[in-house]
Amino acid sequence: MLGTWFLSVSSVCVIGSVLIFISAVSLSDQSGSVLTVFRTAAEYQVCADEWNHDLSKLTCNQLGLGVPSSVSMVPDQPGVPGRRRWLHVHPEWNLRNGSALQARLEKRSHACHSRRRVSVLCSREGCGVRPALSLHPHRKKRILGGRVSRRGAWPWQCSLQSGQSGHVCGCVLIARQWALTVAHCFEGRENAELWKVVLGLTNLDHPGAHSQTRSVRSIIVHPRYNRAVVDYDISVVQLDSEVEETAHIRPVCLPRLGQLPSPDSYCYITGWGHMGNRMPFKLQEGEVRIISMSQCQSYFDMKTITPRMLCAGYEAGTVDSCMGDSGGPLVCEEQDGLHWTLFGLTSWGSVCFSKVLGPGVYSNVTHFTPWIQQQIYIHTYLTD
Repeated sequence: MLGTWFLSVSSVCVIGSVLIFISAVSLSDQSGSVLTVFRTAAEYQVCADEWNHDLSKLTCNQLGLGVPSSVSMVPDQPGVPGRRRWLHVHPEWNLRNGSALQARLEKRSHACHSRRRVSVLCSREGCGVRPALSLHPHRKKRILGGRVSRRGAWPWQCSLQSGQSGHVCGCVLIARQWALTVAHCFEGRENAELWKVVLGLTNLDHPGAHSQTRSVRSIIVHPRYNRAVVDYDISVVQLDSEVEETAHIRPVCLPRLGQLPSPDSYCYITGWGHMGNRMPFKLQEGEVRIISMSQCQSYFDMKTITPRMLCAGYEAGTVDSCMGDSGGPLVCEEQDGLHWTLFGLTSWGSVCFSKVLGPGVYSNVTHFTPWIQQQIYIHTYLTD
């Protein structure tokens, strides 16, 4: 399941006059996400008795989450306080007016016979692919020290730019109108009008024919961002209009709920970060090793490595986060060899190419995925 999307309990999407929620269950429960509908402040579970695949497709499409990758029927949790409210599939659901899911559901006098709820996981099949390299698969040889990336190698990489300052931070495209970066890029500069996002470029000096530029409509800095300890260091950026997906501009996959790269696995960081006393104009890439939280903490006596952080690098400091920009991606290749998933955003860490021991520290995207999706829904459906 690549690019699977989950919503937390507080995630909300408004379609018509009905709120549709998908609430995340515990990680030990393999059911994934349970479909819940709110009507006039009352919570309804969707009975699985008459559910079908067409309704699963409608659900994912309506929420803008692609296609269903997994559908299961979840036994109701025992001991739920109060009486469970159920919605049932209308007998003539396929003839009902309106395309929204809630138009196909109805209340009935009786409870759900099977007492099973609907769990739907949706995925974007086109995320995390690199079509510009389809004729030239990326080199498997492990490299130390970083190198210039090939054009189109990382189509989700973008540049966050501001006025005369030009390039300020890296960013990552996660959907046609949405990007991620870190919160500290916007300290004192949260006015969206100051910023623009440039995509599809390799050389900052010469964007080229493959590049696209979008103004920024809104900036959502995580409300718990802590400047002192650089915790909750993440922001969601809404573009003023959708980008055109091309071989050189495509969104990356977001991780599944609970999905993390294994310690000692290898992933890539990219960006136009500083090299010594200069910033390269051409996009750089470097391979880094994922480091466990306990090992990472041993390098930082004065800072706490929290669950909102992810560590990667080489003990010798040959490649670390400063090779990439703040806000730039740390991505890992899926086992199918075709898709890439975003696990980190460059946050803080050791000095670029220094000989000082210490990894780079990244914002842990897996931890923030429910919050990211919540912000997308709120700013898509609840704001003008």
